[in-house]
Amino acid sequence: MDSLSEDLLCLMNDFFDERSFEEKLNILDKLKFRDDLSNHLVDNLAASLDLVIGEGTVEERFKELRNCVQTRAKYELRRLR
Repeated sequence: MDSLSEDLLCLMNDFFDERSFEEKLNILDKLKFRDDLSNHLVDNLAASLDLVIGEGTVEERFKELRNCVQTRAKYELRRLR
């Protein structure tokens, strides 16, 4: 397994612990421009949401993950109204 920086591990744990999809989206926005973004990270974040992200570059896969979370956040807000 790749060694992950402490701040990356903190962001991952925050993502796993967060209940709100809007907050998960905010965490993904913090991760978006990191140099240590990896397929392993995308897979772990996706698995925590019971998602499977298809093949592609890390950037493409991260974008697909973010789109899924964004869609859930949109419907989460509608449901709470």
